[in-house]
Amino acid sequence: MQTPAQATTRRSVEPKGTPCRAKLPLWRPAIWRSALLGGLLLLAGPTWAALGGNLASIASDQQAWQATHSTSTLPGTSLHTLTLPNGVTVRQYLDTSTDTVFAVAWEGPVLPDFQRLLANQFGAYQDAVRAQRRGVHLKTNDLVMDSGGMMRAFSGRAYLPARLPAALNASEIR
Repeated sequence: MQTPAQATTRRSVEPKGTPCRAKLPLWRPAIWRSALLGGLLLLAGPTWAALGGNLASIASDQQAWQATHSTSTLPGTSLHTLTLPNGVTVRQYLDTSTDTVFAVAWEGPVLPDFQRLLANQFGAYQDAVRAQRRGVHLKTNDLVMDSGGMMRAFSGRAYLPARLPAALNASEIR
């Protein structure tokens, strides 16, 4: 049998009439929220202005790279030029009718982040690098890519031949 003093020390601090429930530590809900947010971000995929990206992804690249941005117009295409603080210039060709980045080109003292620029086509680039000694020259039904140069003078281009607008010639991507 409990004494009244023992019963008092075991009582919950909740107001009368509130059912007693097990208390979870405060950090557990934060873990679940973080896990849920992380899962949603993984499902959303990258928002880079890679091949197949859109206009919003170009703005995302500009912010991520802290680059200056300029835009010009070609037939059926808007050309977005980003100049990065490390001296690399990345040009992204956006088909205005489909809001899709169908080509990228670069030049500068270092190579750009190809994983970011090529997105789903990055695996084909890696295979080409393993197979070739210098530079990358790749031509498939899905991707055309030329990349080369020497120390502090790199340049190249990559484009999706199936998404190339009829009004634009591939030789204009540079």
